[in-house]
Amino acid sequence: MDENAKKARRAYANAWRAANKDKVREYNQRYWKRKAEQMQQNAEQEKEPSK
Repeated sequence: MDENAKKARRAYANAWRAANKDKVREYNQRYWKRKAEQMQQNAEQEKEPSK
């Protein structure tokens, strides 16, 4: 991808995020909630004794 295409894509993404702050906040909350659940599951699996 050439430099102008990267700049255009970045500008579009920044404009979209600025216009949709509520969606970005919701997406981030969902992402980190899922990430925390995954981390908790991994920690629980490490605590279980190996068979």
